[in-house]
This record gives sequence, structure tokens and C-alpha cells, in this order.
Amino acid sequence: MKREGTRTLLVGLLGLVTLLWIGSCRSGKESGNEGPAGDEPEMVKRYRDDGTLSSVNPVDEDGYVDGVKVNYYEDGKSVHSKVTYEHGRKQGPAIWYYKTGEVYEHTGFRYGKKDGLTRRYYQSGELMEEMTFKDGEELPGKKRYRRDGTLITE
Repeated sequence: MKREGTRTLLVGLLGLVTLLWIGSCRSGKESGNEGPAGDEPEMVKRYRDDGTLSSVNPVDEDGYVDGVKVNYYEDGKSVHSKVTYEHGRKQGPAIWYYKTGEVYEHTGFRYGKKDGLTRRYYQSGELMEEMTFKDGEELPGKKRYRRDGTLITE
């Protein structure tokens, strides 16, 4: 029971640190787009037909997703992904999670396309694979790893 509480705390802290980090990565946004006193953006919640929470996201003055959109698994509680948007387009870091809360994939987007290093992990936390993207295209040099960390050669 104590281990589960510690794990929940760690996952929560990771989520908070991630949100702070993602927020700091949003350079280039016009400062004049915020309200006069730094008002919080409008948050839009979407629900499935059965009433469970599907997603929560901030929107800009034009109604586009602008900030970190949080998507939920079908239970409406477990976070599926946190994806950064800028004026309706994926831009910046994005993280996908296993239903149990562990990180599955961490990648970046530029102008709506995967760009940069993408890492995927086993549910136990070990690195599974690394690949690099440029303008949405996977570049040569993908690396796959066994659970013990050894590189799989093809």
C-alpha cells in the first residue's frame, strides 16, 4: 500500500514537472494574447457518450487548442497523453502514457509533424527504442533495445 502511494505521488510530480516544462517551452507566443491581468485561458472539457471525461484543453481567443491538451483513457481518469498545441497545431513536446501511468512515448512536434528524437519505453520504464524524425519522416538510425538495455541488432 505504501509503495502504491509513493508511486502515485511520483506520477503526480512527474505530471506537474512535465506541465511546467511544457509551459516553459512555449516561446514565440505573443505576450499580448493574454488577458490584462494574465487571465487563465478558457479550458474546454470534452466527454464521451457515457459521461466519462475524454479531454481537457485550453483554447485561444480564436477557439483553437493552444497549450497542453490532456487526453484520458476510457475510464475518464487515467491520462492517455499530454500534447502541446499552438493555435490548433501540434507544436512542442508530447507524452503518451500506459494506462497505469508510466510513460510510453516522449516526442516533439514542429508545425504539426513529429520532429526530433522520439523515445519509447517498456511499461517497466526501460528504454525500448529511439528514432529521429524530421518534418514527420522517420530518419535512418532507429535503435531498439531489449528490456535489459542491450541493443538489438538487425
